[in-house]
Amino acid sequence: MKKRFEDRIAGFMLPPKAPGESPGVSAIEHRRDGWKLTRRSVMGLIAARAFAGTAGAGGAAVCAPGAFAHEILLDSLSFVPGGKTLVSAGRDSLVKFWTIPEGALFRVASTDAVPLQVAVSPDGNWIAVAMEGGGLELWPAGGGKRRALAGHADSVEGVAFTPDSGQLVSVSLDRTTKVWSVASGQLLQSFPDTTDTMVSAAVAREGYLVTAGAQVHLRSLATGVILTTAAGKVFAVSPDGKLLAAHDGARVYMYSLPSLSPIVSVVEKRTPASISFSPDGRMLAIAYTDAPARLYFAPGLTLKSEMETNEGPCLATSMASGGASAPVPAPGAAARPGGRPAIPHPQNGFLAVASGKSIRLYAVPAGERMPVCFMDIAASSSACSGTQYMAGGVVYTIACGTPLPGGAECTCNCVPGNCPCVYDTGCSCVGDSGCDCVSDSGCSCDSDTGCSCVGDSGCSCVGDAGCSCDVDYGCGCVDDSGCSCDFDSGCGCVDDWGCSCDSDMGCGCVDE
Repeated sequence: MKKRFEDRIAGFMLPPKAPGESPGVSAIEHRRDGWKLTRRSVMGLIAARAFAGTAGAGGAAVCAPGAFAHEILLDSLSFVPGGKTLVSAGRDSLVKFWTIPEGALFRVASTDAVPLQVAVSPDGNWIAVAMEGGGLELWPAGGGKRRALAGHADSVEGVAFTPDSGQLVSVSLDRTTKVWSVASGQLLQSFPDTTDTMVSAAVAREGYLVTAGAQVHLRSLATGVILTTAAGKVFAVSPDGKLLAAHDGARVYMYSLPSLSPIVSVVEKRTPASISFSPDGRMLAIAYTDAPARLYFAPGLTLKSEMETNEGPCLATSMASGGASAPVPAPGAAARPGGRPAIPHPQNGFLAVASGKSIRLYAVPAGERMPVCFMDIAASSSACSGTQYMAGGVVYTIACGTPLPGGAECTCNCVPGNCPCVYDTGCSCVGDSGCDCVSDSGCSCDSDTGCSCVGDSGCSCVGDAGCSCDVDYGCGCVDDSGCSCDFDSGCGCVDDWGCSCDSDMGCGCVDE
């Protein structure tokens, strides 16, 4: 099992697979050949129904069951200015790029460590990726050579660009705040965080830096000196730099900047994970780990709407302008027979919300869910399918039934997902890039419902729950419960309860 999957929740109760059966437990355990999920982990970390109960009002499914954006939890979302591209980062150590509003996946980039936050520069030219273990990188937004910014000794929890895109601020569990040159990657300044461990950052106008840990701190960008503090653990600065919204787990606050004078507060006992302003500063979105996301009017904090029940912990949210109001795809493009209608393009903006392994898209300010499925075939079940098309030399992936843009050439129609383990958070089948991967060739999911055959290149042993032979390379023993022979390499002894001879290679001694 890859190291990145070691952060599973242990002891998470799962629903029974059949009526009358006891519920299972999702856990990670260490075996001789590495970390593996237990067999009853097939619903994985976020198991939608187990986590959230029934869907709330307006919670009709947009994606088919088993269609996901990432293999495991999403930690961060960030729109590219203009709102036509969304960048997501997940605990599967992948950063993905999606078109808006179609939700087409067109680029996947792996990281050396789990990415904790992604931020896009205001000019849209750069992407900062903050990672566990002190990793921090600058990526050209259009692709190209990445630049590592070395200096942090522990996980980089937050990053933020200055409004002119010239500098990058990072905060880390090593209790330092650092300022970097975007052009050269040079470390310009490093401030010790002696009063608090900062986990998020933003740069307001006029040289003010805001960081937060146990409290929100207004600081000088030039010196790092803390000027004043206020209540809040999660925060966001309005696009014009005049407002700061914060949440401390008990109340939502709206402050003025740079004084941090309170304007209004609302009681809300929830666990916040992310806050974002709309580009015009009139709307505020808050994501929670333990409750549905909410949309507020700003600055008065009047509740506009509450989103559907989460499919898992909601750790990120981001808003962007809507741009043109014309429907997408372009005029003249038609949906395939039985496909979904053209996706509307709201005039005011979009709200993206992470929900477990999925991404949801909403129209702003209406707060209505848009009929968009963010689906990566490599992260999704074989029970659902996607379509791949090419436009401008770039390959895109969308959920089956989504209309193709005008001029797009379909290269793969309704390709099954790569993972037979529908909700298995440990499914790491990332090599199935071909369109003929109907039976998931090349899938190396060690934790696929009990299948512990590492070399199973065909991945046809989906139901091998009884496989208990250490050297069972064939993975054909579905009910091999009686296999007790030390050297039974063939695993063909279905009822070999009497086998006691150590040298019985063929395991054919039924009554021996």
